[in-house]
Amino acid sequence: MNIMYLPCRRWLALVLCLAASAAQAQLTLQEAITRALDENPQLQVFPLRQQAAEAQRESANLRPGYTLGIAAENLAGSGEFSGTDKAEYALSIGSVIELGGKRSARTALADTRYAQIALEREIAALDLIAAVTQGFATVLSLQQQIEVEERALQLANESLSVASRLARNGAAPDADRLRAKAQQAQVELNLAALQAKYDVEKLALATLWGAGEAQFEDVSGDLFANPAPDDFPILWRRVESSPGIAIMASEQRMAEAELALVRSQSSANVGWRLGVRRDQFSGDSGLIASMDIPLFSGGRNRGEEKAARAQLESQAYRQEDARLALRRGLYRAWKTYQQRQLATRSLQADVIPALESAQAHTRRAYEQGRYRYTDWLAAQNELLDAQRRLISEATSALYHQALIEQLTATPLSEESRHDQ
Repeated sequence: MNIMYLPCRRWLALVLCLAASAAQAQLTLQEAITRALDENPQLQVFPLRQQAAEAQRESANLRPGYTLGIAAENLAGSGEFSGTDKAEYALSIGSVIELGGKRSARTALADTRYAQIALEREIAALDLIAAVTQGFATVLSLQQQIEVEERALQLANESLSVASRLARNGAAPDADRLRAKAQQAQVELNLAALQAKYDVEKLALATLWGAGEAQFEDVSGDLFANPAPDDFPILWRRVESSPGIAIMASEQRMAEAELALVRSQSSANVGWRLGVRRDQFSGDSGLIASMDIPLFSGGRNRGEEKAARAQLESQAYRQEDARLALRRGLYRAWKTYQQRQLATRSLQADVIPALESAQAHTRRAYEQGRYRYTDWLAAQNELLDAQRRLISEATSALYHQALIEQLTATPLSEESRHDQ
C-alpha cells in the first residue's frame, strides 16, 4: 500500500477528494487530509475574515457623505435684535471634495488586504496538510514499532524457552534462564509503553479535524515508499511560484498601498456648503455658498509619509531575508531526505538481511553449546536495533518529504501528482 499525497497547488484543489467516513477500521492519509481541510477549526476562520475584508473594501469605496446645516443669526439679542423679528435663518447642505486620490488609495489597500487573506488561507491549508502528514507518519511509525516489539517479544519468548530447556538439561547455567526471563519482562514493558503512545498519537491526529476521539483503529500506508526527489533547482523553482513567495509579494504590495494612502493624506480635502438664507424682517431669501480650504496641510503629514516609506524599504530587506530562509530550509530538508532515503535502502537491502542471518546462526550455535547466551542476546539486540533504526530513518524521511511538499506546494514526485 502506498501513502497517497494530494496535489496541493491550489487550496481549492485539496478538498476535491473522497470524503472519509465518520468511523472506520483503517484511515488513509488522503482521508485524513480531506477531513482536516473540511473540519479543522483554524480554517473555518478565513471565510469570516474574508467577509470582514469585503465589508472594509465596501466602506473604503464609499464617497464622502453629506451634511445638513441649519443656522440662525440675529436671534434673541438686545435692542433692535431682541426677539426674532430680525432673525436670519440659513439652511444648507455640504460635503467635502477628496483630493490626492484618497478613495482609490483606500480601495487599493482594501483589495490588497483581501487578496492577502486568500493567500494566508492557502498557506494555512498547506501547513495543515504538513501537520496531518507528519501526524499520520507518527502513527504509522508507531504501528511499525509495535510490530518490531511484538517480534522482539516473540524472540524473548523463544529465548526463554530455549534457555529453560538447556538449563533443565544441564547444558546451560540457570542464569541464562533468569536473564531470558528478565529480557522478556523488559520487552513487555516496552510494548506496553508503545501501545500507550500509539493511542495518544492517534488522538492527536484526530484533533486536527476537530474530533474528540480517534474513530479509527489504525492507519493504512507504506512507511518505506519514499519517492526519489527532483534536483534542488527544480524544487526551488516550485517554491518561487508557491504561496509562501506570493505572500511576500502581497506584503510588499500592502506596504506600497499603505504609502500611497499616506501620501494621499498630504492633499487636504476641500469642504463646500451650499444653501439658502432668509431674512425674517424683510422676508427676502438669498443663496449662500462657502468653501473651506485648509492651509499648510502637506507639512503636517511628512512624518507619517517618512514612516510609511521606511516601512516599504525595510519590507524589501525582510522579503529577501525570508527568501534566503526558505532556500536554507528547503535545501536542508532536501539533503536530509536524501540521506534518510539512502539509509532506509541500505538497512533494508544490506544491514537487516545480514543481521537476520547472524541471529539465526548464533541461535543454532548457542543451542549446540558453541556460543554463550550473551552472544545470542547481542545478535538479537543488533537485529532489533537495526529494525528500529529502519523505522526511525523512514519516519524522518517522510517528515522531511512533508516539509518539502509544504514549501513547494506540490507533491514530491510526478507519480504522486498523477495518483489523483
